[in-house]
Amino acid sequence: MRGGRILILLGFILALGAGFITFMFLQNAAGNQAAAPVETQPVVVALQPVDSRSAIPPDAVGIQDWPVTLVPPGALTDTAQVAGKLTVGPVFPGQVIVQDMIVDKEQLETQPAAAAAQLGSDLSYTIPEGMVATAFPVTEISSVAGAIKPGDRVDLIITVNLPEQLAAAEGGGGVQNVITGLTLQNLEVINTVPWGVEAEGAQVGGQIYTLLVNREQASILKFIRENAQPDFVLRPAGDTEEYEVEPITLEYILTNFNLLPNQ
Repeated sequence: MRGGRILILLGFILALGAGFITFMFLQNAAGNQAAAPVETQPVVVALQPVDSRSAIPPDAVGIQDWPVTLVPPGALTDTAQVAGKLTVGPVFPGQVIVQDMIVDKEQLETQPAAAAAQLGSDLSYTIPEGMVATAFPVTEISSVAGAIKPGDRVDLIITVNLPEQLAAAEGGGGVQNVITGLTLQNLEVINTVPWGVEAEGAQVGGQIYTLLVNREQASILKFIRENAQPDFVLRPAGDTEEYEVEPITLEYILTNFNLLPNQ
């Protein structure tokens, strides 16, 4: 009986010891876990609100250390990557700035066609200051058989009928009133989309070019679209020169190709 009590007492003491050891182990583990440093990463954070489609002021962003596990994908780590860039949407204080939230304005100005392809419907981001985008419909013939693509540069040749008073002053009449000439040069095509309509039972269509121009050129293009026969010609890659080309008339054709009858 006495031996049984001794065994019970011994078991109790061992249980207390085991519990104490377990308690100390857990305390040490918790202490070590609390003392372990959290791995962080410097990221760019908004310090003040910035409106959508606005340039980010340098003082609107700063660097903060964030836990690595909480840093969103694409987070930027240098304020130089953000200051002066355009916002895609509104930015709020405390928000980590990621690559998809900003657009490089300088890149847009140097590569508008590439930027237009990247941004899709956000075409306004691709337009440099002082320029506008305008649409111009073309047919298979006037578009070099569809060979012109975004990023290409083109010249515009038009054919117009001279007003009767001007044609008479020049001694012209009939076909002699017609003149063809090179007008706008080195225009950049930043987008192309197809168009098509039913006309007299047949499908008629072509493409619509989005052209990067200044405001005067946009007005000229509208006039040409409504009052002349336009044709675009594709420039060689890298060619940005301006050329002088003599206007073509019936007299020019007859004279330069020796088509005048012998007198």
